[in-house]
Amino acid sequence: MNPTDTVRYTGPDDATGVTAARVPDQLAFLTDWLPSAPARILDAGCGRGHLALALDRAGYAVTAVDTDPEAVAVASALGVNAVEADIARYEDDPFDAVLFSLSLHHMADLGDAVERARTLLRPGGTLVVDEFAWERANPATAAWFYDTAAVLAVAGRLGPGTDGDPLAAPYPRWVSRHRDELRLHSGATVVAAVAGAFDIRTTTRVPYLYRYLADRLNDDGLGVPVFTALKDIERLRIADGGLAAVGLRLLARPRQTREDPT
Repeated sequence: MNPTDTVRYTGPDDATGVTAARVPDQLAFLTDWLPSAPARILDAGCGRGHLALALDRAGYAVTAVDTDPEAVAVASALGVNAVEADIARYEDDPFDAVLFSLSLHHMADLGDAVERARTLLRPGGTLVVDEFAWERANPATAAWFYDTAAVLAVAGRLGPGTDGDPLAAPYPRWVSRHRDELRLHSGATVVAAVAGAFDIRTTTRVPYLYRYLADRLNDDGLGVPVFTALKDIERLRIADGGLAAVGLRLLARPRQTREDPT
């Protein structure tokens, strides 16, 4: 985007809690990485559509796809142009940008999804990846995450979730949860897949645990200061070396192949 441009959050009219805090947090970096509106954007793995809605209201032409019919129904009810589809096999006209927001680590066909994103981009288009590199967590990071979650749960600020054996040591519990139970792709695997079809221009390691916890924070006005405090604390602890940055962001351009038109 032009440095003078700003994407502001104008999400659902009743979004006053954590949802209303999370989306502007994403828009803060997308403002610098996305082309200017009214660029055509594909939100691949849109979930319930709050980010797609904010981008749409900022003037972008947004198409949002997800394999979860319930999520697509919620996004559609918000007014998002949402389609139930697998990005690995999705067909459409070329886009100016493709956005994967916390979706690639779930993809069964990771390589196919990335390659399809390349073919869906116009020449010179932009790929933006906002991801979770769970394997970068160290024992201190895993302990901070689970200890913070436990305190928030006791305080009644955190909804139920499945975090594995609460009596297990934090780091083995973290690895077992993400590698063995959820079978998430690592950040390194995502980077390698993207690098196979794109020229990666920017790689940034960022905080992520506060967003992870926000998935379960009570979505009310009291959740906003908790979200903000978690974000500020995590950033400080990363800066002083106490925590590892497990968020990962990539900005890339499609690599041309011999089959691509010139």
